[in-house]
Amino acid sequence: MPEFTLSPNILVVPFLITLVLIELVISKVMGRSVYNFQDSITSINIGIMSQFVNATGAVISAFMYAIIEMKFGTFEWDLTNPLTWIFALVLYDLLYYWVHRTGHEVNMFWASHITHHSSDEFNLSTALRQASTGFYFKWIFYMPLAVLGIPVQVFVVVGLIDLLYQVWVHTRLVGRLGWIEYVLVTPSNHRVHHGKNDYCIDKNYGGMFCAWDRIFGTYADEREEEPIVYGLKKKLNSWNPVWSNLHYWASMFEKARRQNNWRDKLMCFFAPPAWSPDGDSAPRPLADIPVTASVFVEETPALVKISGLAMTGISATLLVFYLGTKQHMPGIVQIFCATTAVSAFGLLGYFWTQGNKDKKELEL
Repeated sequence: MPEFTLSPNILVVPFLITLVLIELVISKVMGRSVYNFQDSITSINIGIMSQFVNATGAVISAFMYAIIEMKFGTFEWDLTNPLTWIFALVLYDLLYYWVHRTGHEVNMFWASHITHHSSDEFNLSTALRQASTGFYFKWIFYMPLAVLGIPVQVFVVVGLIDLLYQVWVHTRLVGRLGWIEYVLVTPSNHRVHHGKNDYCIDKNYGGMFCAWDRIFGTYADEREEEPIVYGLKKKLNSWNPVWSNLHYWASMFEKARRQNNWRDKLMCFFAPPAWSPDGDSAPRPLADIPVTASVFVEETPALVKISGLAMTGISATLLVFYLGTKQHMPGIVQIFCATTAVSAFGLLGYFWTQGNKDKKELEL
């Protein structure tokens, strides 16, 4: 058996699932309904699947970063000086702002990031709903840190801090936080980002600090008089973790296939998501979007619930084992493990989707 090495990213898995359970209990005590069983199970399993994929894909980021830092790093940094870590964290968050903004404003990158916005709920499980297809481009944005000579270990640590900070802002149980709203990203700030109300679209991209949104004109305040509606303007209507990552890619390629010239075909990938060949690239107002009813039954069948819980427990356990041993595995074995995990989630996701569908509704 491969040697198991405990690392911080391994501890994150049970920690995040525990936070979800705590929020669930607190919401019940408060008498607030902020969780949907199947939605939350899907979010958690999307997150677990993304870790299987990104644990291998993230090697690309660290590898490229280390090479550029070694060859082109400009300055030497004292790792014992707190200012080194503070500077790296602030700059990382600024670069994250542009990663995140690009993920909304360039169609090919939105095809990856859309997974995170595909839930109709907003709670801590939504924070786990991370894409499995984003590793191919995100690393490029962080290369200024490497050019400045920020050591790779600092890059990894501040990246983890920035990511973990963003977990707690995915909640409806915390209200406005006064002056903090002007400095840090808060639940109120981030609720706007996940809304599909017209005033919420393409707003509040910050990871830790909301200053970037205020500086670059993408900040919007939460409006008490207009309750936020979460999710995508076009419902996903699927509990399949794999399809949640691929559905927009499929529609994007289909849209490109229908275009009559190469310019328009390329625009389908590099233009904003709302782009169309007729020159209208403004997002459609929410009021103009036909209301798409859910095709799912109101109460998730017991068999689907049991299989979902079982898959969550088993896959989370296997993920912890995989993360602790993968550094001792050949690359081909890592790819095999990730592929097997994706296949299992795809198969069970199909079962969850079909098992939740309202057959009477489909017959109408």
